[in-house]
Amino acid sequence: MEEKYLSVFRKLHRLSLLIGAMSIVLPLVFWSKIPQKLPMHYNAAGVVDHWSDKSSLILLFFVIAMLMGMMSIVVYFVKSNMESKYSSQQNKTEMAIVYPMVIVMNLVLQCIFAYITFCSVTCRHLGTWFLPVSLLATFAPLGYMVYKVAGGKSKTERETYKQIEKEGTGIVYRTAIDLWLGALLGGCEVFMLWLSLEPIFRRGQIDWAMLCITIGMTVIIVPLFAIKYVLYPEHLLVSMCLYGKARIRYKDIVEVKETYNPLSGAAMSLRRIQIDYVEEGVHRMVLISPVHRKQFLRELDERR
Repeated sequence: MEEKYLSVFRKLHRLSLLIGAMSIVLPLVFWSKIPQKLPMHYNAAGVVDHWSDKSSLILLFFVIAMLMGMMSIVVYFVKSNMESKYSSQQNKTEMAIVYPMVIVMNLVLQCIFAYITFCSVTCRHLGTWFLPVSLLATFAPLGYMVYKVAGGKSKTERETYKQIEKEGTGIVYRTAIDLWLGALLGGCEVFMLWLSLEPIFRRGQIDWAMLCITIGMTVIIVPLFAIKYVLYPEHLLVSMCLYGKARIRYKDIVEVKETYNPLSGAAMSLRRIQIDYVEEGVHRMVLISPVHRKQFLRELDERR
């Protein structure tokens, strides 16, 4: 990615952090001027349908802070992988697609929460346009990323691979999952789900804004647990569900080794296998973490 574009996205990320910070700091600074009763829930039409004590804003501040922290970590790792001299060209290309998606999605989410905070402290309705615009703005960057990643190979090559996978039965290995990583991602998902369901259990009403955010987080997190690697007669399929697929012909593989390389990869464990291969004259690398790693390596070695 060119430096001028990197500069723009860095500024957008700083803007996101500023918006998130101001959404927390300003209400605290003017806390004494905020009414005691504030709107704490809106229906699908953006109309207030539940009021609560202003202390309930603390939960909203916590969600904003957690979102800022999580997205900043994601941005840091994606940017590090994109700029690392140890990343393959393929990895850098993929991260160059993911990086702007994450930045834009973070900016959108921070703007959504800032608007919700503003409407709450000023006792306003969200407006009928809020829900459809929020959904479109949140999922549009993700849809664009999926489209760009899926278009990486030529149509003819993709169809050939699909036909082979449809006709043949491969040996499937699921991704190994480190306990700490599974607990971290699973905990975030459960917490967001609780924030979405709690209004239903307590008041019998749906918090549409929180539900949309939870759906977005689910779309990002859940596919990571479904990563799998399939050994076909002529190629290895690395399936990352929503994030796309990578297909590696055995004859293109130049090196396979065990590693603890922490760079971003199709892996949910740090006990990984690094596969270096050459495709159309370009060196590429993929990191995977199959269960039964030794057995997978034997199966792969027999096919090379």
